[in-house]
Amino acid sequence: MFSSFKGKGVAAKIEENSLMKLWPKAVGQQIVRQTQPDCLKNGTLFVQTTSSIWVQQLHFMKEEILQKLNELAGKIAVKDIRFSVGHKLAQARTDANISAAKKSLLKERDKKMIAECAASLADPELATIFKRVMQAEINRRRRWESEQAR
Repeated sequence: MFSSFKGKGVAAKIEENSLMKLWPKAVGQQIVRQTQPDCLKNGTLFVQTTSSIWVQQLHFMKEEILQKLNELAGKIAVKDIRFSVGHKLAQARTDANISAAKKSLLKERDKKMIAECAASLADPELATIFKRVMQAEINRRRRWESEQAR
């Protein structure tokens, strides 16, 4: 029965799904929060990340991750890993940040100052990160000031 599915690619999909389930165990929770395995094609696992910084970091860890994945699989199922910035993950995190920003303590002058500072950055990804860090820092300080006033 299983051999009849082979021609339809079902066996490959089953193997791919089992590898995807091994990803969290192979890399740990910190990396899982920043990545999403996308697909397995011809022994290459394609993984989406939240930023180019994670692409670079994971590239340095690739051999270790490969070894762990294959060890958990009990065979050499993955020959290579390709990391890229995953638009779906980045968009989900952007949506979450927008939602968090609505609950923020930022004033209009804060938003204006952040926008002006970020506008001078040529790299859009860096500008987005900069805005997020500035918003978080201002919110943190406002919460701290509010607690000190009590």
